[in-house]
Parts: sequence; C-alpha cells; structure tokens
Amino acid sequence: MHNAKKHIITGVTLGSIAAVAAGLIAVTNLVTAKKIKQNELDAVNSGIASIFGNGASVSAEADLTNYQYVVHYYSVANSSNEFMGYALRTSGSNMYGKISLIAGFDVATHNFMSLYLVSNEQTYASTLVDNYVTPLNSGDRDLEDVSCGATYGAKLIRDMVNEAKVAADALWSK
Repeated sequence: MHNAKKHIITGVTLGSIAAVAAGLIAVTNLVTAKKIKQNELDAVNSGIASIFGNGASVSAEADLTNYQYVVHYYSVANSSNEFMGYALRTSGSNMYGKISLIAGFDVATHNFMSLYLVSNEQTYASTLVDNYVTPLNSGDRDLEDVSCGATYGAKLIRDMVNEAKVAADALWSK
C-alpha cells in the first residue's frame, strides 16, 4: 500500500506540473499571437515597400499550394490604386538553414525586380547577403551566378526566385 501511495503522489505531482506548464504556454500564446502576426505583416509590408517603393500597398493576396517554395502572392498597387505587379512570398530550407523571401515582378515587363529577405537563418547569412543578395538587388549580379561564398544559400534563393517567376507567369496569364 505504501508503494501505491508513493506512485499516486508522484503521478499527481507530475500531472499538476504538466497542467501548470500547459496553462503557461496557452497564456503565452494568447499574449504573443497577435504580436507575431503583426510582425509578420510588418515584414511583408516592409518588403513590398522595399521592392516597389514607399507608396506601394497590397491590393489583393492569396495562398498558392502547387509549388515547392512559393506559398503566397500579393497584388501590389501604388497610392493611386494602379496595379504595379506581383510580390511572391517563398519559403525554403537546405542543410544550412531556412530562408523566407519576397520576390517582386513588374507589371510592365513581367520581369523579376528584386527580392527582400523576410528571414535568413542560413549559417553563412551575412556572406549570402553581402556577396549575393545585395549585388543581385542592385543589378551587379546575375540571378544564375551563385558562386559567392555561400553557394548553397544562393542556389536556394535562385531556385526560389525561379519558381516565383513561374508562379508569376501563371498569374499574368489569368
């Protein structure tokens, strides 16, 4: 009987600890969920403004499901509500970490304009930004030229942008 009492007390104690921990996690989620969603929205808006200019805003958006990297698209308009192009949100990972970015495509030429890194968790993140992303955005590097000291990250970005181009072409043809 003494052994059973010990097991019951241990079980109740561990159950109580688990219940309190679950409650703390739930409360933390309630407090932070809105802020996390707002931070993500701010990052997207910042990315779209970085690509299309400060007057740009999202006029429509939708999820995309038939792609490996592309997860979402945004129709972008200027302050006069004139369509400027598409911004496609992509997400991918390799053995060096995750990358999430927005690739912009111009309405006039349907060409890739530039990209904005929403998150860059690559091991060589600063090398990737300094030697590939920044020169790519400034027009000093070709998208296909991935030899930069962070080649696997550059290949991932290249593949994400190329898939975004395919998705944008599908959107243009609608």
